[in-house]
Amino acid sequence: MTKEKIIKISLVILAVVVVLLLIWFIFLYPRQVFNAREKEFAEAGKRYYEINKARLPKDKGRVVSVSLSTLVKQKYLDDLYGAYNTLCDLSNSNVKVISDGQDYTYHTYLKCGNLESDTDHTPPVITLNGAKQITLSKGEEYKEPGVAKVVDDNDGTIDISKVEIEGTVDTNKVGTYEIEYTVNDTLNNKTTVTRKVVVEERLATIVTNDTQNTNRYYKGMADNNYVMFNNMLFRIIKINDNNTITIVSDEPLANVDYTNNGRFTDSSLDKWLNDYFYNLLEKKYQKLITSSKWCDDTITDYMTTECTRESDKRNIGILSLQDYNNTLMDNSSFLDLRAIVWYSNFDKNNNPWTLTNLYAYPLKAEAMNQEYLFNVRPALTLKSNTKVLSGNGSINDPYILIENEVARRNTLVNKRQIGEYIRYSGYTYRISNINKNGTTEIIMTDVIKNNDIEINIGYNNGNSKKIYNSKQDGNIGYQIVNELTKYISTKLFTKTKVKVPIYEDRVTYKGKKEIKEYNDIITIPSVFEVFTAKGELSSNGGYWYIDSSKADNRKTVMNAIGTVNYTPVTDEREAGVKVKATLKKDVMITGGSGTLENPYTISD
Repeated sequence: MTKEKIIKISLVILAVVVVLLLIWFIFLYPRQVFNAREKEFAEAGKRYYEINKARLPKDKGRVVSVSLSTLVKQKYLDDLYGAYNTLCDLSNSNVKVISDGQDYTYHTYLKCGNLESDTDHTPPVITLNGAKQITLSKGEEYKEPGVAKVVDDNDGTIDISKVEIEGTVDTNKVGTYEIEYTVNDTLNNKTTVTRKVVVEERLATIVTNDTQNTNRYYKGMADNNYVMFNNMLFRIIKINDNNTITIVSDEPLANVDYTNNGRFTDSSLDKWLNDYFYNLLEKKYQKLITSSKWCDDTITDYMTTECTRESDKRNIGILSLQDYNNTLMDNSSFLDLRAIVWYSNFDKNNNPWTLTNLYAYPLKAEAMNQEYLFNVRPALTLKSNTKVLSGNGSINDPYILIENEVARRNTLVNKRQIGEYIRYSGYTYRISNINKNGTTEIIMTDVIKNNDIEINIGYNNGNSKKIYNSKQDGNIGYQIVNELTKYISTKLFTKTKVKVPIYEDRVTYKGKKEIKEYNDIITIPSVFEVFTAKGELSSNGGYWYIDSSKADNRKTVMNAIGTVNYTPVTDEREAGVKVKATLKKDVMITGGSGTLENPYTISD
């Protein structure tokens, strides 16, 4: 035999030995060790029941088990090297005992790494009748669908009567309920399947029931149609043919000109509502809105109830006179408001219609100059599947569509939402914007007072232009920054760029303007900013806006009766100050719940 042949044979023998060793160490030895452990485990289980005979099953077919964890902890197994603890499944490995009425049979299941006993440890499979999640409307009867079948890999088909069903559903209470279905096989391998039953209340169902006898509109002085939307109180108007729901803000939120050539689409109102107001809303509320067409027809009979022309689709709109007329009952409506409010229709001269009871009652409809700054009540359409989480629709308990968690103590204000209320230094503010740099813009709900008396100021410098200027002595801007700060605390405010829009003539939302900037600790809001209209909760007096005009004596100022002045402002004219300020980014909440009745508190 040659040397080369000897080497080849040696290499083959070595390879075979290596393979055999690998087979031994990878497969045979672990299995041998596992079998020894399995036998040791089984014997430990028997010793356990010999000592604890009272725990053996008494009735035929009954099964009891003891886990590997128990046997290790109670020293029935010698686990000196921690093999069981480190390698084996302590909770699922077990020794089960079944009684046949006279004797006992033992079934050992051990799992260590990839190795496990042949003993049946797989629970049965439950197949439910119906879906694993059922959705019901509030008040609807829940009928238990039950179980379709139960199959076990060893026992075969198991009688469905052996399935235990636990859980209850209260369909008179909104919430998510769980029904549990449990069954065991012969070796007591248990399986549980859960069915969720969601009881919800859809707003469309509520409105349908409330308006089935009133032409799908709420009418008269309805008091059960309040809904909270992004921390703003709205009123439900009607349910539409596709089960969507139209709602409108309970109070005016700003004053804006209508300005357009006889259509709502692309008007100043359209731009303010959809480019500004809509983008203030939280994303979760935007998702509840469905884009809709809004009535903007030309009418001569302001008592009409049928619309003949509609705008392009928009997320936000305003109500029409038809909407108002359909809510009338006994010459009154829950929409009645002591203000001049824009409605979407036009007269034959393309002047938009308004409603007001400032000077007459019932409300007087009148087509007005579209450049006037009148009250805006945003309207929107909610999706047909919008759910009600709580509330009864009253003013004190409005329908809640999204559950907002109240801020905890030491929560940053900039983590809160538009529309929430804040109390600071004796005054209540509303969050009007949260800036990207972490600061928070807030606007007073009232005006500055001294001993409960409103402080009124005016442009007493003799300048007919009356343009807001915080550096000009005698200007209202100068008085606000240098004199009125003594009546409020500004410690939590940060200086910010104050932008003064200066128009050529009339102040209009889409009008051309130049901007002058100042760096001040407080200022006053623009007429176009949200929460600046005069609502029922506002001061009895008027107040200044920051919007200015190059025209002599042209100035935006809120009148005591709730309309923005559109006539020349004389040197003698005085009004209050509703402060706009910017909170520092590190300001934290110290208490409260963010509502008007219980505002969040912040402290120096």
